[in-house]
Amino acid sequence: MAALMCPRHGPQETPGLRFCPECMEFLVPCAEPPQAESEESDRCDEPGCGMLLSDGVCAVHATAPTPKPAVTTRDGGHTTGILEFPWGSVPVGAGELIIGRSDESSIGFEADAYPNVSRRHAVLWHDGRSLRVRDEDSLNGTYVNDRPVSSTDGARVSDGDVIRFGAHLRATVRNRPEQP
Repeated sequence: MAALMCPRHGPQETPGLRFCPECMEFLVPCAEPPQAESEESDRCDEPGCGMLLSDGVCAVHATAPTPKPAVTTRDGGHTTGILEFPWGSVPVGAGELIIGRSDESSIGFEADAYPNVSRRHAVLWHDGRSLRVRDEDSLNGTYVNDRPVSSTDGARVSDGDVIRFGAHLRATVRNRPEQP
């Protein structure tokens, strides 16, 4: 297997990792510098990858699919904020956004991709003034900027805050101003 590297932090020594332990970016194979005769269309267009394509297929993304969750909206599409996960952005609507691996969650996770995320791990909602997050008595906890979140009162989250679900899953909060 080729050595893997983080686009931000360089080569990673620990075998078996799929994400950088510092920034949670997907690890990509260490690639040789692009050759002059290679065209841009011969490379993977995923951010941070740039691997040469073999028969139009990227070796990294063909064998290791990214864990993109199923997202269900329960609030008619009104967005009050955004969570930026390693795989992309997820809107937070006016209703509750349930984070976890169960079928009732708004964002479902594969058990093998995030084994320390509980079936019903946390809930995000807008209380009329700001976004809030509450731990749902998860086994591995929910944290805002590395501070534990209560399962009774929850915590207010602001633009730029990082929410950690368990040990590895992180999301950055991006607040959206209310639309008139």
